[in-house]
Amino acid sequence: MPFFDPETMGPLLDEVMQTTEALLFGRRTWQVMAGAWPDRAGDPFADQMNEIPKYVASRTLTQDDLGWSNSTLLGGSDAIGAVSELRHRIGGIQVIGSASLAAQLVHHHLVDEYRLMIEPILLGGGKRLFPTMGRRAASS
Repeated sequence: MPFFDPETMGPLLDEVMQTTEALLFGRRTWQVMAGAWPDRAGDPFADQMNEIPKYVASRTLTQDDLGWSNSTLLGGSDAIGAVSELRHRIGGIQVIGSASLAAQLVHHHLVDEYRLMIEPILLGGGKRLFPTMGRRAASS
């Protein structure tokens, strides 16, 4: 994280996490996060990341693969249905990264709010941030 500015981004992340009751990840992002956060215990933000409930949409992982604390698999063939049901039980669900999952959530009208945090540098190409639906998406 050579370009992360804790004085600028830290308060913004703290504010967002105050209204977050659970995190939702796709498999790849969960694996990256699970490889980093457990070893950072002792820092208040890291402790919050380790303690908060985490849900993982994956067709390839099993619950036994999820060694990061408080992680639950939303497996099977209907992750979108599982997310829809989860939204009825939990209020503040945040998706961090997970661009492919986020695009599916947008397509199925499961996004209530966008909070975009742009780091001070962009490198190369990458995935599209918003889908090209060709129509205006109404709020749900």
